[in-house]
Amino acid sequence: MNSLCAPHILYVHNSADIYGASRSLLRLLPRIRERGYAPHVLLPEEGPLKDRIVALGVEVIVDSRLTVINRSIFYSPKLPLFLLRFPISVFWLCRLIANRRVALVHTNTGVIPGPALAAKLARVPHIWHVRDSFLEFRSLWNSYRRYITGLSAKVISVSNPIAAQFNGAPNVTVIHNGIPLDEFPHDPSEMRSRFRETCQLGNDLVVGCVGRIKFVRKGQENLLRAASILKRRGISAKYVIVGSPSPGSEDHLPRLQQMIQDLNLQDDVILTGELADTRPAYAGLDVFVLPSAQPEPFGGVVLEAMAMRRPVIATAIGGSLDQVEDGKTGFLIPPADPETLAEKLAILLSDASRRTMMGEAGRERLERLFSIDRMLDKLDGLYQSILAK
Repeated sequence: MNSLCAPHILYVHNSADIYGASRSLLRLLPRIRERGYAPHVLLPEEGPLKDRIVALGVEVIVDSRLTVINRSIFYSPKLPLFLLRFPISVFWLCRLIANRRVALVHTNTGVIPGPALAAKLARVPHIWHVRDSFLEFRSLWNSYRRYITGLSAKVISVSNPIAAQFNGAPNVTVIHNGIPLDEFPHDPSEMRSRFRETCQLGNDLVVGCVGRIKFVRKGQENLLRAASILKRRGISAKYVIVGSPSPGSEDHLPRLQQMIQDLNLQDDVILTGELADTRPAYAGLDVFVLPSAQPEPFGGVVLEAMAMRRPVIATAIGGSLDQVEDGKTGFLIPPADPETLAEKLAILLSDASRRTMMGEAGRERLERLFSIDRMLDKLDGLYQSILAK
């Protein structure tokens, strides 16, 4: 479709960092353009996400007037400034929507309040894509969820637990994130060999996790405690932790390193830092763990592990409840429970055939429920029904 005729969609994202929601956006943009839409992306700052979107040939608008909610606002003198900037941001967004001839505004995370109100004032439909768990903010959530649902034609939740936050609001729908299956090889043996050689893993059994290093939120400390339990029981394995600290949590890396020392795991744990391509890491594992002690809305790392045919042990909160079929594609365990994690790891580390069976079942479940084509079909249908009105 000619770009002059294509409906223009403004995607609004909360940062220029590369993490789960931004990776989903990167996968979406070229494919939604192939389906006849003209995407534009608004970011509040410069950063690596901008460069990668520009490389896709999609226009990126960077403007610091975009107001983003973060925890620091509520616990610092920044709140009055945020409240002052908010109406300025909304009226500026109204002009942007008009200037770009935007037909639909798609807010890509739950922490950007301005675009929904701006779209309402500009008489343009708005979709809010909620990838966040807000239940820790119970005192504010009742008001904010009404704001989200009241200003949106549709609210997309990435999982059923995220949708449940909205107490059955009629315009809330679940669209699971999807990943491109062709990005993940059917035979990852070459990647596996290369990663294991690089990390000097040899023929050891390997357990790992992928994600930002953040105590409690990502829960790497629970994996280390489970590793210590297994070591005391004489069960040998290596543990690979992929990722670096999130902004504002830089001290969590030295804390993790100290914990490795305290638990006498220096010879058992490998910290890789950030990897540009995490697929070889998944390939090099025998078991993937999502040890988060707080809900992951819909962890992309779980899907990627399933795509690489790895059994998954995940905490039974948030999006993992939709992703992992307990006992078939992996195990669901209580959060912050190293004893149970150690128990399930012991089962899988002792049974290669079970690991293979669960890994294959995970790939089949991914292909059936969580492909990017399935996600795009649902999103495209939503766009068409809203624009038709």
